[in-house]
Amino acid sequence: MESTIVSMLVNGSPTEEFKPLRGLRQGDPLAPFLFLVVAEGLAEIVREALKVKLLTGLKIGHKEIEVCILQFADDTLFLCENNLNNVITLKVILRGFELASGLKINFHKSKLAGINIQINTVECFTKILNCTQMGIPFKYLGIKVGGNPRKKQLWEPVLNKLKARLSVRKWRFLSLVGRSYLINFVLTVVPLYYLSLFRAPESVCTRIIRIQSRFLWGWGKVNKPISWVSWKDVCKAKEDGGLGCRDIRKFNHALLAKWKWCCISEEKGRWKELLGSKYDLDCVNGCIPAKVQSWWWRDLNKMCKEGAGRGWFQEELGWELGCGDKAKFWRRCGLEARTSKPCSHTCIHYPYTRVKLWAKLVYGVTRSGGGP
Repeated sequence: MESTIVSMLVNGSPTEEFKPLRGLRQGDPLAPFLFLVVAEGLAEIVREALKVKLLTGLKIGHKEIEVCILQFADDTLFLCENNLNNVITLKVILRGFELASGLKINFHKSKLAGINIQINTVECFTKILNCTQMGIPFKYLGIKVGGNPRKKQLWEPVLNKLKARLSVRKWRFLSLVGRSYLINFVLTVVPLYYLSLFRAPESVCTRIIRIQSRFLWGWGKVNKPISWVSWKDVCKAKEDGGLGCRDIRKFNHALLAKWKWCCISEEKGRWKELLGSKYDLDCVNGCIPAKVQSWWWRDLNKMCKEGAGRGWFQEELGWELGCGDKAKFWRRCGLEARTSKPCSHTCIHYPYTRVKLWAKLVYGVTRSGGGP
């Protein structure tokens, strides 16, 4: 910003040109965009290092897709093999990025974790990078990476936030309608990230429902309140005599089912390439052993297979005949020709009732269309 020439409009007339000397102030709307442009330069340096074999990333699945850097806003995650040359190369890349961009990397806030690596080796690498050591699981973007979602300890931060937000004493003067709206708002904001990635255990769902029910019927009472209506009736739509509160179990299933839908509907995506390399998404019967699958993938498949037959997800999933590049005639069941006009692409059809249900659970409104 110091190399540009700026002219300002005063009462519709431009002033004399001048050069800014202080750059952008904190909170300026242009600051995030400029940071993203500079951060993209760091990713390009890493990609060039991978091409010339100076840096070795992690190879995922049977297709051996190499992953070395993940970026989200100002958070950067490097994934490298256990190699001293990788640590030295990473140190050189970061130092060169500091000199080229003018930014300063805070190594004291940076952390290094080793997976299936001896502690002495990790300590040696931390001294080279001048950073601190962290264990597994670690917290990244609000989620504990490496934790088991089937254990209650992973959900304790979510439950504590719900208790703090839905405090009986804090909102004791709210009406019943205001409490129902606040329950839906807090449920949408606080645990949404966890519910969209992990399947909540039954005990966690029960505790969340208990917190919501106590807040709804508490009216400022510290002791156990009286629930005048069952929670199942409270979660019914307002047209059916309920308060329109979301059912936590159905809400969790709807958010997880979106991942299955995205695996089918989306054509491209880095995340889909990684899943396809590790779990073989084209395999119908699931050839990947369960012991090499992550907890997230196991719970997702188990949730979609619930119900009679092949599971509610596959039973409600239909295929429309198109050019035939996706639907396999000898393996897919329920192929239907729903139009007499020639179709240039293969489309995936969901029954309207299922789409309507998912849209109502996830977005709170009824929508129609080709997907949740």
